[in-house]
Amino acid sequence: MSRTTAVPAQGETDASGPAGMGTAAGVALITVLTSMPLFLVGATSTLINRELGWDAEDTGLLLAAYWFASLLGAFLSRKVEVPVSAETTVGVASFATAVGLALGAWAGGVGLVAGTAFGGLVYGYSQPHTNSLLMRHCARRVQGFAFGLKQAAVPMATLLGSVAVPALAVPYGWRAVFLSAAGVCALYGVVGLCARRGGRGAAPARAATPPLKLNSQLLGLAVAGLCGAMVGNSLGGFLIASGTHGGLALSTAGFLAAAGSVVNIAVRLAAGVVVDRGRYAPRALLWQLYAVGALGTSLLALNGGVAVSVAGALLAFGGGWGWAGLLHYVAGVSFPAAAARATAFTQMGVSLGGACGPMLFGWLVTREGFGPAWLVLTAVGVVAALLVPVLGRRAARSADDAASGATESEFKSVA
Repeated sequence: MSRTTAVPAQGETDASGPAGMGTAAGVALITVLTSMPLFLVGATSTLINRELGWDAEDTGLLLAAYWFASLLGAFLSRKVEVPVSAETTVGVASFATAVGLALGAWAGGVGLVAGTAFGGLVYGYSQPHTNSLLMRHCARRVQGFAFGLKQAAVPMATLLGSVAVPALAVPYGWRAVFLSAAGVCALYGVVGLCARRGGRGAAPARAATPPLKLNSQLLGLAVAGLCGAMVGNSLGGFLIASGTHGGLALSTAGFLAAAGSVVNIAVRLAAGVVVDRGRYAPRALLWQLYAVGALGTSLLALNGGVAVSVAGALLAFGGGWGWAGLLHYVAGVSFPAAAARATAFTQMGVSLGGACGPMLFGWLVTREGFGPAWLVLTAVGVVAALLVPVLGRRAARSADDAASGATESEFKSVA
């Protein structure tokens, strides 16, 4: 009852805009910024490796550092109450990301590892709280779109990183890209904190959210997120390198990654709209996206020329990375009174997959090549596609059992 009345009503009258879409836009923007330490590494990995003498395995370890730190951040977020000010959260996270990016550009080597890991910690810590903000401030009829918008910000970061390769990295070097991104993050941090200071003051304290322990439904969603993130983050980290290895020019491979990011953004937004209109079951759409992504990575494994690579990249980006908004949305609406803690579990799965995927992919590329590495990710995507329908059937049975129990209890009380 509370989810269908209190939450939408708050979103309808919230100062952040009609139905809370101002909050959704702010959450999406901070997601772009806090994703930058990860995807700038992937986009500029060829130049970083050339300067520092690293290889694909080293890149995988660097990306893993971001996601292991993100896992820690998501775990820590479960112990803290949801912040009452979106602006403060946005401002602090943006400043912290700027520090990590600047450290990587200034120090290189160990500094790049430390800055990337610090950025991951910020990302993982902030994600469950921003998920809760969407549940609290967005009307029920647009929550799917709000989650899709937020998660569309992740491929937007990939898109910006990919475009930065021909625009900045090729003529000026990878450090210029990192410093430019740090400047943007710092500027947005100032804007966010000033907006908070000039606002209406702190909101009244909220009641503590109920405890939420790991259960079979959350565990299954976390595992699905783990598998999907292994695929998606390997795409973000290695598609450009895979393309250049297959004969594409660096700029061409960068634009291909950018096109994949555009498709990914469109899929995440469209999935949210479809779910909001009630025309498709979220879990059904979720497993089908995983299946499409597996098809895409299988085409990338073929290395069958430009046309096959383009088709594989677009399918892999659209399906194999278009699921993120739906995953967190399903977790949030399944446990609306504890959305932050529920999505903290799914975020931990995503973070662990984000760490293991690129690390495994880099290890496979170094020893076996890109083809076998993409085949392994295809198998991982198939596992995710098979897991989600099983979870859906179990959740439906649990709901039926609960409804039957409620009906029987109600009958006895009337009798």
